[in-house]
Amino acid sequence: MTDTAISPAPSGAPGPAPPPDGRLRDPYVRGVLLERYREARRRLRDPVFAWADVQGDPERRRRYQRARGTGGLVRVEWDEAVELVAAAYVHTLGAYGPDRIAGLFPADAPGARLHTLIGAPVLVSEEPARGDDWADAAYLLVWGGDLPVARAGDARRLARARYRGQKVVAVGPDARAGGTRLADEVLHPHPGTDGALALAMGHVVLKEFFADRASPFFAEHARRSTDLPFLVTLEERADGTYAPGTFLRAADLGRRGEHAGSRAVVLDEATGRAAVPEPGFTAPVLSLYGREVAAGAEVLLPHFDAVGRAGAVRRGVPVTRLGGASGPLVTTVFDLLLARYGVARPELPGHWPQSYADADTPGTPAWQETHTSVPAATCVRVAREFARTAERSRGRCAILTGDGTRRPFHADTLHRTLRALLALTGCPDASPAPSEGSPPVRRMDPATYWYLHTGRRRHESRPTDVLASPLGRGRLTGLTGVDCLALAARTGWAPVYPSFDRNPLDLGGTFGDAVSRAVADLRTGALGLACENPDAPENWPRVLTLAGSESLGPVGEDGIRCLLGTGAGAAEGIRPRDVTRCEPAPEGKLDLLVSLGGAESADSCPADVVLPTVGGQPGRDRAEFDTYTALAERIGALAVGHLGVREDLVATPLPHGDATAPPGTVLDWRHGACTPVPGRTMPQLTVVTRDYTAVGTEFAAPAPDGEPSRIGLRHLFLDHDWAHELGESLPVYRPPLDVHGLLGTARLGPGGQPEVPVRRLTPHELWSVHSAHPDDLFLPALMSGGGHLWLSPEDAEAIGVTDGDLVEAVGPEGVTSARAAVSSRMPAGTVYTRRASHTGAPGSRAAAGHLLKPTRLLGGHGGLGGLAGGTGDEVTVVRRPGQEVE
Repeated sequence: MTDTAISPAPSGAPGPAPPPDGRLRDPYVRGVLLERYREARRRLRDPVFAWADVQGDPERRRRYQRARGTGGLVRVEWDEAVELVAAAYVHTLGAYGPDRIAGLFPADAPGARLHTLIGAPVLVSEEPARGDDWADAAYLLVWGGDLPVARAGDARRLARARYRGQKVVAVGPDARAGGTRLADEVLHPHPGTDGALALAMGHVVLKEFFADRASPFFAEHARRSTDLPFLVTLEERADGTYAPGTFLRAADLGRRGEHAGSRAVVLDEATGRAAVPEPGFTAPVLSLYGREVAAGAEVLLPHFDAVGRAGAVRRGVPVTRLGGASGPLVTTVFDLLLARYGVARPELPGHWPQSYADADTPGTPAWQETHTSVPAATCVRVAREFARTAERSRGRCAILTGDGTRRPFHADTLHRTLRALLALTGCPDASPAPSEGSPPVRRMDPATYWYLHTGRRRHESRPTDVLASPLGRGRLTGLTGVDCLALAARTGWAPVYPSFDRNPLDLGGTFGDAVSRAVADLRTGALGLACENPDAPENWPRVLTLAGSESLGPVGEDGIRCLLGTGAGAAEGIRPRDVTRCEPAPEGKLDLLVSLGGAESADSCPADVVLPTVGGQPGRDRAEFDTYTALAERIGALAVGHLGVREDLVATPLPHGDATAPPGTVLDWRHGACTPVPGRTMPQLTVVTRDYTAVGTEFAAPAPDGEPSRIGLRHLFLDHDWAHELGESLPVYRPPLDVHGLLGTARLGPGGQPEVPVRRLTPHELWSVHSAHPDDLFLPALMSGGGHLWLSPEDAEAIGVTDGDLVEAVGPEGVTSARAAVSSRMPAGTVYTRRASHTGAPGSRAAAGHLLKPTRLLGGHGGLGGLAGGTGDEVTVVRRPGQEVE
């Protein structure tokens, strides 16, 4: 959206002339909405009652929703715009609850502070690493990102660090990966195969710095700061082999006491007995190899070498039996990790690689070359340099990940192999996001939010058990992605908002113990979870505030229809087991969409209210903090007589990393597997007193200090039923998802027609979103202002098109027509469709959507924050136009 495209006022009078630089100076409100709000405001003389009156008429509500994305924004005064937004907030708080309001902000933005005060969820995605995390590194791997573009403010620190001797290696399929001009070396793995490279690098580190020569620094860090010394039980199978089980807990040895069922056990090096580790007192045994009480046993470990092909490899690990012949058979996480990475040790049975040049055995540098095309010698050299530098500098190496590492469906396995590299070499992870000091805080991952509240979940055509390991036990049989999400919400693994099908302010204000009453109502069915019926009107999100430049990009057209009430319908897939699906799909869930941006923001066109940030005109611009200050003060003023002081029942995920963390066993109280106990088998429930009349004062006051992080040890073994089911309890490589074969999202047309199935990525539109390219006028001119599909010369030749020809891309959400942009820098089998390629254009949203993987919902068990956008595994069929569409 630009000022030149903003429609005049509904009265027909011409609007004010746009500023010459195209930036917004004043707020804008959708004209149809503003007309009805002003009429109700004059009649009722109360902003909150006026907003309720607009929402109470379904016809008037649908009319301004259908106008979203079609222009019609009119300029208003700041006071009126802030009053309208504050009225929507106050009405939603009283009628539906604070968890029906959400905002997408950076973790430390003033908007996140305001939403925390009123109890609204803050949608915080994974933030890029700050400059302090990598500027002091002696060796830096930039993986899947373009630092000069994505972190323009910190890029200068990279140049300074290189003058101090820092070596930079960029990894990514694109020729621009990591900012090639700032890198000493660039590695180009095929899209989605980065995990194989990281796994092979870990193989080199484990072999040369642990098995062949034990590095004192690495070994001490592994004992003190990771879960590598902890004991894991082995489960015997029918054929006499074993498979990794769960952590050995104190309760398994007959120990009693508080949290005995949660505390993992190590082998004390001094006494040779199992012990619960106490920081500073217990020196654990890292490996059972070479100990007199240990013997060798074969374990089966799943591997996924190629698309559509999975199997199991036999590897030997040293084991011992505790408590006599009937006691549990155990090994350490470190011994399992060596088996997982294929690091052989003498006298252990199993199938092992012969050398780095063994290309047939998973885990070796030569094996990864068959998947990534990165030379095996280069893989060995980079891994060796990284580990040697970390050993000599005592952990001063870093890995900076970018957006490219979060796009593939199996991106979590890549991140685990990268974190394993850091943990093995004693290097720290990135600094955690700032913690708000008013616990408990409602936080949720944006991709999970989009998945639940849009029509994306209706695309699912296969249950999640198609992802199971060959060693799986059928724990996911019959469960769809949204079923897994609902189960994760019920058990408290992942935060999902809204929480309940009733206003949490009403639940918290009940007479007596609000927590006990809520648990009792959940057991009897009198109270339900909102995620189990997300299409019911009482469970809809009502107000959404966006502070990003293209926050709605990954939602897709069907998500736009569900949230905003405009766009095409969604495809129908299989029905979930535990989640109610309404027919037809709802349209227009959101009462109000607010965008903090300007002409450069792709979210401004569909927004109902646009509040511009600083644009350069003194006296008329407002900083983001000033905007939220005015909004907080107006919410506090309107809360007098409407809200006052209320009790809020807040549901938050289970803790992780301390003694109270429950084991990762799937116990669903909804189906009678256990009793719902807050903080153990269901989310924690806390009653928070909120004085809404004092929101303005509290926002202006300094925020209290947050709680210290309880991350605990660095985990390389995920002790969770779903991780075992998918074969991902240990770091593993999984190739790009076979979406065409497993999910059926792309179908070939009639035989004989030239078409090619490709993987479609939706990267950022560089010259409309990021700050590095807006002054380069040649790029927008070359693109001719239309939609374009970037593809390789090989793919273009296969369908008989040349640069500039019109092509069609057939995917799960319909057909996209675009001009072919043929570039030799594009890898074969992959195409790009830029997101937000036309600022404010209704059709510029991403064609790809989000796919759900169950292991992304493990919360603290997986060391993850939630679901990520699996948009890197969208398969589409590209062909010439004029062919029949199935």
